Amino acid sequence: MARAAVLPLLLGLVAGCADDRAAPRPPEDRYAGRGRLGDLADPFPPTTAPPTGDGRRGVPPAQVRGIDSRRRRDLTPLIDAIALSEGVDPALVHAVISQESAYHPTAVSRAGAAGLMQLMPATAARFGLTPEERFDPERNVRAGIRYLKFLQRRFGGNLDLVLAGYNAGEGAVLKYGRQIPPFEETQDYVRKVKGYYALYRPEQHAARARRIAADDRRRTRVGQVQRERERTRERTTVGY
Repeated sequence: MARAAVLPLLLGLVAGCADDRAAPRPPEDRYAGRGRLGDLADPFPPTTAPPTGDGRRGVPPAQVRGIDSRRRRDLTPLIDAIALSEGVDPALVHAVISQESAYHPTAVSRAGAAGLMQLMPATAARFGLTPEERFDPERNVRAGIRYLKFLQRRFGGNLDLVLAGYNAGEGAVLKYGRQIPPFEETQDYVRKVKGYYALYRPEQHAARARRIAADDRRRTRVGQVQRERERTRERTTVGY
């Protein structure tokens, strides 16, 4: 009798262990707790500071290869100039454009978003653009950057919420308690844009270093020319 009573108990324990081993574990969220970012050495607002951790894992290699490198190279001077004039890290703008349109100025989504930064008609109108002007690279990028700046202020520099708001609208972020909405598309969007951002940050730091070096060389040349002019005037005065 005792053995008969113990046997079912042992079988139940073994079955429970097997169920535990077979139960799928939830995937690890590599981006949990990494929304608020900052870099005191960086000249840009908090939203534009680099992601912590290996954000590059968010970008599939095939997706990076899908970007037209020639078009990106041709548009980079325009994008960088507008971003810098608006006080936004160009790397963040490039990351958004990479995910939104892959640098196609005439791209149109199924939902009706258009241009490099995929502006919906209502969003474009908020920043002074007509639907047709969304296909103008300069106007599209400037309006998209200003929307990013608006979201920065709205969400206190939280990069995750800024990107989620750009994708799903700030109303969706507010509706879900200032969290990334539980939409697979939006959560995937945030991961991928942060991945692009991690890829592009080194490029932008190098470009900034080149700009500083070029400015230094220009100031040096101007100083040399001024000193040479002063010496010439002195020699002329003495000779006179």
